[in-house]
Amino acid sequence: MTETYDFMAAAAAGSLLQTRDRRTVRIDRVAAPEGLIFGEVPMHGACCWHADGRFKEAPFGAPGPLDLVPPAAGPASPQPRASLKDALEDGEGRPFCCD
Repeated sequence: MTETYDFMAAAAAGSLLQTRDRRTVRIDRVAAPEGLIFGEVPMHGACCWHADGRFKEAPFGAPGPLDLVPPAAGPASPQPRASLKDALEDGEGRPFCCD
């Protein structure tokens, strides 16, 4: 996963983290001596992660959607949006190739 983010320090009981597929994880407890993080994922149930954020039950330790990811460094810029109404009222005629 990542060597720079300390999931063990960020994972306190009741804190929120995210999985790779952007689901919110509510941390239940941390077992620091074993290096394990326990939490609940919506629509999946109870899960366990290694100290580096890897999902404990992943086959062969392969990366997957239930791995924990570090929080974003800052607010993400919003995705640009296009308006169908604006495109149709553009004034250049129909935007279709086969009129």
